[in-house]
Amino acid sequence: MSLVITRPFTMTDSSLRTRQRLRRKFRDMRSNLPAEAKHQASAAICKHLHLLFAQSFLTRTAQAKTKRIAAYLNSEVEASLDTWITQTWAQTQAQIFIPVIDQQPQQGQMSFHRYTKNTLITVGRYGLRTLAQPKTTEKIDAADLDCVLLPLVAFDKYGTRLGMGGGYYDRFFADDANRPYLLGISFDAQRSAQKLEKSPWDVGLDAVITESGLTQFGTRELASGK
Repeated sequence: MSLVITRPFTMTDSSLRTRQRLRRKFRDMRSNLPAEAKHQASAAICKHLHLLFAQSFLTRTAQAKTKRIAAYLNSEVEASLDTWITQTWAQTQAQIFIPVIDQQPQQGQMSFHRYTKNTLITVGRYGLRTLAQPKTTEKIDAADLDCVLLPLVAFDKYGTRLGMGGGYYDRFFADDANRPYLLGISFDAQRSAQKLEKSPWDVGLDAVITESGLTQFGTRELASGK
C-alpha cells in the first residue's frame, strides 16, 4: 500500500490567502488561453514527451522491464495528453495508468488504475474524465510506477508545483523512498515568475514539460526513476 501521511503542519492565514490568490490568477490565465493555442501547445507537449521517452527508456530491447507511466485525462482547460497516450499504445509496450479520485469526499484519496484502448471512460468528480469501472482494472502502488505526468495550476523555477488544492498527488506520493519520477505537464503561461511558497507536505517536481520543451529541476534521471 502507498504511504499516507497526516499533515502535522498548518498554513498561516496569510499563506493560505496567497495560495488562493495565485491559484485564481493562474487558473483564470489558463482558462483564458484561446482554444486553438491550447490545441497547438498540447500537440507540442506530446511531441516533446515522445522524444523524451524515446531517448530515455521506451525503445529499449524487448527484454527490458515494462515501463509503467501514470498520466491523466485532461479537463477542457488542461494540456491534453491524448495524442501521446495513443502513440504510446501503438509504438511501445509501456503501460498507462490514470488517477481515480475516491468518491467519498471525506477520505480525500486517489489511486491509479490501468488504462487501455478498451477501458470504459466516464465523467467523475470535478467534471474530470475517469475510469467507469476502476474496480475491474489493475491498480498500482506509487513504488511500482516509473514516471508520473502531473497536471498543475502553476510552477516555478525551483520545481514547486501549485495544484488545485486537493492535495491528492501530495498524499499519494508522500513517501520519498518510493517516489517515481515526477514530470509536470503545463502551458508556458503557467510558469510563475515569483517563487511559490512550498509547504512541508508539498511534493516537488523533477522536471516539467511545456510547449517550449523540458525544464529539469533536480539531479534524478528519468531512466533510473527512483
